[in-house]
Formats: sequence, structure tokens, C-alpha cells
Amino acid sequence: MTISPTAGMLADPSREQGSATTPWLLRRVNQRYRQAIRAELAAAGLSDVPQPGYWALTALAGGARDATELVGAMGVTKQAVSKLVENLVANGFVSRELDPADRRRSALRLTSKGVAALDCIDAAVDATERSFVGEVGAGTFAQLGGTLARLASLPPSPRGESV
Repeated sequence: MTISPTAGMLADPSREQGSATTPWLLRRVNQRYRQAIRAELAAAGLSDVPQPGYWALTALAGGARDATELVGAMGVTKQAVSKLVENLVANGFVSRELDPADRRRSALRLTSKGVAALDCIDAAVDATERSFVGEVGAGTFAQLGGTLARLASLPPSPRGESV
């Protein structure tokens, strides 16, 4: 396989011109979101948010209260969340305080800098989605969102089994 300089996608001569697998297409769409988010954060002077921090800030704004809840919300390991939380605390996006109800836990809260970063993330996502709607139409984009939400809500199938 070679890298196609025009499409930026892996070229496989055995595939029909322009075709790609679903994971690759999802990755390309995700890149558009990430690029828009990165640009919006940079314009606001908040470029020190690591990419996984987008999801952590969003999860905290959505009600996650500690590292254990971030593990569940983000679907990553405790070690990955621990490292990410350290980064977000060190850079001032999140504060960590002992949970008065359970002194073994640390409560996580967005700081004003974290809220500002989340506002940038939301603005970039909104702008990207407006662009997508302009490119494919509102109905098609809504159908895609509904399909992805349905797929995301399904339980994972056991390894090797098809649904």
C-alpha cells in the first residue's frame, strides 16, 4: 500500500477508486472535528489541551465527577485517565479536591479555563457540523447522527461473532 498524495488516504490497488472502509471514513470525519477544535483552541490561546482532554472536559461538563466516572465515560483505562487528569490539573483546566463524602476519592471540576476550552470545543463542533450540513444536507446529516447513535448504544458483540 502507498499513501495517495491527493486524497491523503491509503491507496490499495485492489480497491475500487475512491472506496474506503468504514473505520477509515470515520477517522477522516473525526479528523475534521479535531482540526477545527485544535484551531479554535489555538485562537483562544488554549492550545495546551491534549486531544483526549476534549472528551474529558465534555464528560466533566456532562456530569462525570471523578476519575472513575471518566474511565466509564471515555472508555479508556484508569492509567490513561490518571495521566490525562494530571495534565488537565497541571495546565489549569480541571481542579481536584478531596470528596467530602468519600475521602478516598478526588472530585474533579472544570475551572474557568476548562469552561473556556469547552466553549471553544463546542463552537468548533457546531461550525464543523454546519459545514457538514452544507455539504450533504440536513436530512442526510441527521440520518448519519441517528445511525451512529444507534450503533454506539449497542453492546459490543463477543469477539469473532457477527451480530
